[in-house]
Amino acid sequence: MKTQPIVQLFRFEESTRKPGRVLSSVRIGDVYMSRLTIEPGITTGNYFHKKTKVMFYVERGDVLASFEHVKTGEKKKLVIVPDKHVIHVPPFVAHATKNVGKRKAVLVFFSNKALRSEDCFDHRVL
Repeated sequence: MKTQPIVQLFRFEESTRKPGRVLSSVRIGDVYMSRLTIEPGITTGNYFHKKTKVMFYVERGDVLASFEHVKTGEKKKLVIVPDKHVIHVPPFVAHATKNVGKRKAVLVFFSNKALRSEDCFDHRVL
């Protein structure tokens, strides 16, 4: 009989494809965890998913988030307070984040699919 290890170690994969941000992601079972570091003045995102469920929070920094439901056109902008708010982004809601502070901002995401996958569609909101 095969025994389970006491703990498992997972390694983040890092993407620096886009200037001004570092996206580190790992899949753990059915959950993707991503850590996004954004330089001051940089905007990230501007996309939506049709099936992917996303939750995120700001760990550090001053972040403006903008949302738009792509079917209804409903819009919302929020300044997200670090370690105080958790945002749930349902399918068909485009989202973008901007570091409006003077130091690096860090956001942590949880999703059921990779943030950038075949279920990712461009839609500018910020």
